[in-house]
Amino acid sequence: MKMRSYYLGELTWPDVKEFLAVHDVAVVPVGSCEQHGPHLPIDTDAYDAFWLSLKAADKAQCALVAPPIYYGVSSHHMDFPGTVTLSPHILEQLAYEVASSLVKHGFKKLLFENGHGGNTPALEATAQRIKTDTNAFVAIDTVSLIPDFIEKSIQTSYDAHAGEFETSTTLANREKFVVKNRIKKPRIRLPESKYTKIGLKESGPKVVWSFRTREISETGVIGDPTKASKKKGETAWKLAIERLADLLMELDKMQL
Repeated sequence: MKMRSYYLGELTWPDVKEFLAVHDVAVVPVGSCEQHGPHLPIDTDAYDAFWLSLKAADKAQCALVAPPIYYGVSSHHMDFPGTVTLSPHILEQLAYEVASSLVKHGFKKLLFENGHGGNTPALEATAQRIKTDTNAFVAIDTVSLIPDFIEKSIQTSYDAHAGEFETSTTLANREKFVVKNRIKKPRIRLPESKYTKIGLKESGPKVVWSFRTREISETGVIGDPTKASKKKGETAWKLAIERLADLLMELDKMQL
């Protein structure tokens, strides 16, 4: 269904009613307001989740994107100025209220497009509550649609925050906000255990563990941004947009 916009915030209520007569998919972007090293914008996670959602929805033409949740669970970054954090139960309740409102109006399939890994436990709790209370379908994407790109193209095994991946993607979608003369490889201090792994590529036996970013990296960067490139970012975004659009079309066809 061709709409003049797939961003719910730019539509009127009759527009949404017309859309719901044909489709029932909504995307809720969730990000954070947190340090991203000395070279990337503080709102990187929120901006990217919203930007990706809009691009994919425009391509799929079967889902509306709700206004984003710009704050997340970022207590581990609070040693760095500019970071704002929510308690996990606050994010859980906020996401629940947003999702419940959308379901009440007729959206039966929801996707949290999550740009920050620290939000995942709270969003998983939200998804369970929404399912229990409304029986709506709820999914969460946290950089989970392009594992093949990450495996092939990201060289840094411990890349987790403001490193090779995020620097590449920011170079690709808003290069003017990357402070290039501050891009440096940080010294990383990880616990001496083979089970306390970190990063997008790390696999094998491991545990979930808590940390303060300052304990691992003095600059707030966990990864190697010197290996980033605009080309890598463009490739990542192209694939992410295609796959997210495909997911939205799959959800649109899904029979509950």
